[in-house]
Amino acid sequence: MDWSQIFTVGLFLGLAFGLVPMLWAGKYQRYKLATWALLASALGGFMFGIAGAIMTALLCLTIVISYTYINQQDPFATRATSLDDVTFDETRFQYFQRQMAGVGSWLRGTAHMLVQNKGGFIGFIGIMFFVVLTVFGPLFVEYEGNPRMDRRAEGANSLYATPSAEFPLGLDWQGRSILSHIVYGGRTLIITSVQAGLFSTVIAVVLGSLAALGGSRIDGILNAIANLILTIPNFPLLLVLASIVNLDSNLLLALLLASLTWPALMRSIRAQVLSLRERDYVEAAIALDLGLMHIIMREVFPNMISYIAINFIFAVRGAMYSLVGLVILGMVPLREPDWGIMIWNAQTRGAFYNENALWMALAPITAIALFQLSLILFTRSLEEMFNPRLRQGL
Repeated sequence: MDWSQIFTVGLFLGLAFGLVPMLWAGKYQRYKLATWALLASALGGFMFGIAGAIMTALLCLTIVISYTYINQQDPFATRATSLDDVTFDETRFQYFQRQMAGVGSWLRGTAHMLVQNKGGFIGFIGIMFFVVLTVFGPLFVEYEGNPRMDRRAEGANSLYATPSAEFPLGLDWQGRSILSHIVYGGRTLIITSVQAGLFSTVIAVVLGSLAALGGSRIDGILNAIANLILTIPNFPLLLVLASIVNLDSNLLLALLLASLTWPALMRSIRAQVLSLRERDYVEAAIALDLGLMHIIMREVFPNMISYIAINFIFAVRGAMYSLVGLVILGMVPLREPDWGIMIWNAQTRGAFYNENALWMALAPITAIALFQLSLILFTRSLEEMFNPRLRQGL
């Protein structure tokens, strides 16, 4: 199945799942909201396939419910004619609506806050630019993987070419459009970096919480393992492991990166949990014997979510630098298209010493730098996003 078929299937799935929030909004005569929900679900499916269709439709449903839900337990919001008609009995469906409305209200407040924070909004726009570039770019730009000897200019001693109207970023050492490699080369690098950051963050959060709440024996074992990994320089160890393990799978590469980068965050999470453990509500949960998972997921995790989200962004940033470093050093299989491989080609083909070939190196370096800058700017909004007390004007 090629990319066009994948996008088409995702579009139809998005339209199908988007019917749920659309019909819900239509039931309350919110026709404009229904249209936006259907279009957003279709766009999510088109961009990210079946997973994107389901997730986008679910998020749209929470927003729609937040606009239409009326809390029957609130005397000021209910349509009851008197206080005697107010009921505190709640069915499972009403509980579901209340929970979904809460998530939708949080999403609306977050979107409002994101627009108000200029730095964070610029970072968000930058991230969305690269998402759109890697998802929609292939629909408009054809990938050039084969050499194009016919593009060699008369009298030129190489196929390198500077940017022009036909080729906005110029031509590489094989006469191929650099723009096509920028469009197609970011998908694998970004996805693998996000996977590595996600795995690293999950491992750190779980082990850090267990170390703080699991008792002195578990704490000692986990701290010993973390200290052992921290004493070894990550990148040199990564080079050694890359020379031993065949890293043909991007998922395996992400897991390898995560296995070396979790200890620092794990120690920070452990310190955060130990601090939160002294709070009254956590001590009450421990006294009531609500269980370790309940304490972690319901009492501790919500108070650390902003810290975890920011560290996840930095984990993605570090993973991307490590991936590019491995590619430049030739420690992973070189498969085009990839921004890191573009830099490796520029280094090995002498692009740094040819003024006509300068964009072959500058284009991927600029793309990586702009993506990293967007991530850093976006972190400025995360603290306000998860901490309502820091929001202004809401």
